[in-house]
Amino acid sequence: MKQVFSCLSLIALLTAVNLCASPLNMDACRFKGEDDQTYLELYLEFPRYSITHTADSSGRHGALTFTADITSGNILLASDKWRINDIIDKPGEFDSLQKIVDIRVYKLPPDSYNIKVTVVDDLSGAKWEKALQVEIDGFQDDELTASDIELAGYLLPAGIMEKYDRGEFALVPSPNLVFGRYRPYFYYYMEIYPPGGGREEHKLTLQRAIVTEINGFQFTAATFPEVVFSGKSEPFADVDSVSLEGLPTGGYTLVMQIVSGEEDTTVCRKRFWIMRSDLERAIIQPVDSAASFDSSSVEKEFQDVQILLRKDEIRHVTDMTPADKARFLNLFWRRYDDDTSTPEVPFREEFRQRITEADRRWDNYRSAGHKTDRGRIYVLHGEPDNRETHTFEISAKPYEIWTYDHLD
Repeated sequence: MKQVFSCLSLIALLTAVNLCASPLNMDACRFKGEDDQTYLELYLEFPRYSITHTADSSGRHGALTFTADITSGNILLASDKWRINDIIDKPGEFDSLQKIVDIRVYKLPPDSYNIKVTVVDDLSGAKWEKALQVEIDGFQDDELTASDIELAGYLLPAGIMEKYDRGEFALVPSPNLVFGRYRPYFYYYMEIYPPGGGREEHKLTLQRAIVTEINGFQFTAATFPEVVFSGKSEPFADVDSVSLEGLPTGGYTLVMQIVSGEEDTTVCRKRFWIMRSDLERAIIQPVDSAASFDSSSVEKEFQDVQILLRKDEIRHVTDMTPADKARFLNLFWRRYDDDTSTPEVPFREEFRQRITEADRRWDNYRSAGHKTDRGRIYVLHGEPDNRETHTFEISAKPYEIWTYDHLD
């Protein structure tokens, strides 16, 4: 049975406000609890520069009061209130980019919830609010399911900040879901719940990818090695880093597909954004415009690479603008890049050289050399290891037999 478990359902409002000027950022993840309950982890982030401080001989002091109201329909189910003190004992080390990050955990039954968080600056009285909607469906013991994906900017040894502990590590969440400006990576944490509640042996494969959308077409921007879990663990937990090398500024989705057997599959997705600094932009080949190509060059390269594309990719990209095609091409070639820290993609250059060489060898009045049978094979696989030439046989036209000892 194929089971697709939809991850955390947040309203579009949360996606929009995470990138706007509001100082409060929020995110949430669901984890399997006991007795049909779900643990909802609420992550909050607030910039220190928005906090009013008062100074004395011991440093600068400020405080925020948080209130989280959890409602279902028009019924207030719970109101959680807490205070966070902010002390800057060494003002010279204060960084305007520093943030206060906190986590709250709620145990909730299946239902639709609205969580409104209000933050009040204790000194200035300034107040900010933000809300998110969460759908909790529960976790079925007889189905392969998974938690939502927590994204984090920092990974620390366990015990340093205990409220963030995940086994041997502690992950400090990044509720704004924006990465890439200061580090070319982030971390993630998720839990996988096999059917049977850990009473049976299981072998699961986690397939990981980053996808993006260009002109309405979803495209795989990066893939990562598969992770295999086996045994009776409940849950299987996965912590790892995700490299953002070579990916330009824009919106992306981290896609996790868990496969058990031939048909039992669970898919989780997590939306995030990449924002590059000026320094990083300088070493990444621009992909959001056709600045490095003219329209005719973009179209020619797109025509050339079609022997490497799937039919659905060809269909969607054909109607794109030159700028979108240029972005698509740059992201496409990153599939074949062994060193994403540099703007060059060696296989892209090799591919172009093969096109040129195929045209030189096999151009004819009917088609370009790289579009002939020999040309296509040469472009795809390069020089054969062995070549048999049959120039004259009574029962056949001239032909060649190419043999490759190894194909990538």
